[in-house]
Parts: sequence; structure tokens; C-alpha cells
Amino acid sequence: MIAVLGDDRGPLQESAHRRLLTWGAMAVPLLKEGAEAAHMATRTRCRSLLREIEVRDLLHRFARLRLEQIGRSSAPGLLDGAVMAAQMVRTFVPELRSLAAKLRRVANKLRRDCEGRSLPMCARLLAERLHGELGLSGCDADELDVEHVLIDRALVNGVGAPIALSLVYLLVARWAGLSAAGVALPNHFLVRVHGPRPLLLDPFHGGRVIPKADCARYLRASGYNRVRAHLRDLTDREVLIHYLRSLRRASNRRPSPHARATLGKALDLLETS
Repeated sequence: MIAVLGDDRGPLQESAHRRLLTWGAMAVPLLKEGAEAAHMATRTRCRSLLREIEVRDLLHRFARLRLEQIGRSSAPGLLDGAVMAAQMVRTFVPELRSLAAKLRRVANKLRRDCEGRSLPMCARLLAERLHGELGLSGCDADELDVEHVLIDRALVNGVGAPIALSLVYLLVARWAGLSAAGVALPNHFLVRVHGPRPLLLDPFHGGRVIPKADCARYLRASGYNRVRAHLRDLTDREVLIHYLRSLRRASNRRPSPHARATLGKALDLLETS
């Protein structure tokens, strides 16, 4: 079938493509060999088919994500979903384990620092860790790119979109023992840290505390009268939906129709389940 895949005759090539795609994982070892073949057409089509099988498997795994809970224990599922979304867009993405280990190291230090501290101090320490130790900052809003939305690229480059930085905040805060949830505003994203007097943090602007009254004024000035609906805590499923939507919008700036189509399928899985 791999030999036929390199055939110049369309019907034969399409037949081989469908058969190999049906075989899926069983065909992967030999497709990897074909991806290094001397024949350019065979090499190119094997690599394309390998990527197609990989993306299909990612969507199957994505459909089985467990995102029902909000709280300290829900961080792994949220990170797993964000990493899988990145893998749908890019071929080379760090493993989930390595990203989790990096964020857990920061969270463990933060947990020790927060012992016996007030919620405002914990929020301040969270911001200092992420913007100081990890060097995170907000990207230029006029130059939003896929690199700014992908959580792994935001961590590497130190520059991210509101949703990417908020994901990092959520994960680190929860692993540090804090209760945190995402809050979606029009064209922006915040994180609420729960306590006796909950705080709204703006990861895009250095983690500063945003008074709820300021958010309400911003919403009304922008034509949104349902203030409470916009300032509610989101479930992790809703956070991931916002992440995928931002990622799909950012991918519109690049000629990547396959990535946009795959993200659309992932969104459908989240929105209909």
C-alpha cells in the first residue's frame, strides 16, 4: 500500500491512502520508514498520512478528557487538553509530563511561600513567581499570533495572550493549594482566586488585582448589561472552549486550514458533550 501511495495515478493513490488510514496504528511503523524514502512523492505522502493519523488519535483522546470538576485536582485535565490542542496545531510540542513538572516546581515554591499568608499576599506572590521567575508578559494585542496562544510557546517565549497566561495562572495556583477559576470578559480573560474576599487577577497585565466594580463599568461601557453572567466562574470545559476559540482565531492569520478544521472538531466535542 505504501508503494502504491507514491503512485502518480490519483485513484490508486487515494485507495492506498484510505486503506492505510483505516489500518492506523498498525501502519505507523512502516509509514515512518516510508517517510524517509528516496522517492519524494512517497516520502511526502507518508509524512502527511502520519500526521493525519496522529491528529485523528488526538481527537479521540480529546473526546475522553475529564473536565467536570473545578478545584485543585482539576489542573491535570485542563493542562492535558491545552497540550493536545497545541499538538493539533504544531508537530513538535513538549510532552505533558515536562510541562507539568515545570509548572509544579513553581507551584511547590509558591505553596511554601503562601503558608500562613493572607489571600492578597498569596495573589501577589503568585504574580511575582510567574512574571518574575518565569518572565511572563502580555503580547502586543495588535500582533496576536498562534505562538502567543499556545501554552507551551508562551512559557518558552515568555509572551502570551490573555487566555494562555490565565491557563498558567490557573494551573500553578491550584497546584499551590489555592482555589482558582477562569473568568471570561469580552476580548479578555481574568482569573478569580477564591477566599474570604475573592480577588480578580489580570494575568495579561502583570497579575494586578482588578476591582469587580471596574469590570462592571467596563462591561456596561462596552454594551454588555448582563454583568453577573460575564463575571461568573467558568468550568474547566468552558475555559478550554475559550482557549480553542482563541487558538482558532489566531490560526486564521496563517495558511493552516487543516489546523483550523481540527480545532473546529475539537470545539464541537467540547460544546456538544
